[in-house]
Amino acid sequence: MIGHRDQTTTAGASAEGVAPAAVGGPLVSSCISHRERLELFPVSLRVRRPGRGNQNQEPPTKTEIDSFSAHSRRRLRFRALNSFPALISQFGLTYHDQWPTDGRESKRHLDAWLKALRRLIPGVGYLWLLEFQKRNAPHYHVFLTVPPDEETRLKLADAWCRITSPGDATALRFHQDRRNWIAWDMGSGSYLCKYLDKEAQKAVPLGYRRFGRFWGNSRGLEAEPVAVPLEDLDRCASVDQETGEITGGQSVVIRWLGRLAEKQTGGFSRFRSRAPHGSYTILQGAAGYRQIERYFNKQQEREKP
Repeated sequence: MIGHRDQTTTAGASAEGVAPAAVGGPLVSSCISHRERLELFPVSLRVRRPGRGNQNQEPPTKTEIDSFSAHSRRRLRFRALNSFPALISQFGLTYHDQWPTDGRESKRHLDAWLKALRRLIPGVGYLWLLEFQKRNAPHYHVFLTVPPDEETRLKLADAWCRITSPGDATALRFHQDRRNWIAWDMGSGSYLCKYLDKEAQKAVPLGYRRFGRFWGNSRGLEAEPVAVPLEDLDRCASVDQETGEITGGQSVVIRWLGRLAEKQTGGFSRFRSRAPHGSYTILQGAAGYRQIERYFNKQQEREKP
């Protein structure tokens, strides 16, 4: 199977998403970003059909963010699972006795700490999540692409306390504790389900304002997808040498991926209504696609004279 890096005009990127390979095949005649395609990420898979949306839909009216929307949850789950390099540790940032009720002030604290983080660990990738504790104090989970390190932990704790509570020895001890920066395995992203289920901690408390987004990440955290034009899926096929019957192709691959999506969601997915014409995401679909591809590769090897 031929994969294409998005926004390119030549064939040759590996469908495994690791490195380009010398693969024979025709040149792409148009920009891949304008074609119907699969996009393979480290964990997820997207089916893209550009220009199939509602052209007459009015843009949403912007209002102040006061809760964690379902759309934001989906984007967070996707970004966390497909971070590259992977997120492998978690650092906690909280307030001790006093905290701001103005979100912009709290976000300034976070921004100042992230600048200190980037100075201490050049090139680090991160994803932060906001929640409100039972006492209504803002609290940030920061997931990082580097493992915990004692010396760096002490410096990061000192940086946060200098920004938010200078001279507070209790706050400093809390953030310097080794349990405040722990190794973390995103795995299937199941931790997100538990995190997102804590509804009480996702609503902005009464009297608080201007907190804005509930999560964010460093630039370039999301891996660039490997693009596979949908018509290339017709190469995922095998031929019965006795009957000449062709098994596989684009429709079969999409149908098998749809079954995978339904299995992952307990029978509920957008596949049945959107697969023939729309765009959709299978959160853990990349491995399934590669398994399908390997299956047809083996079939084709057997069919060679």
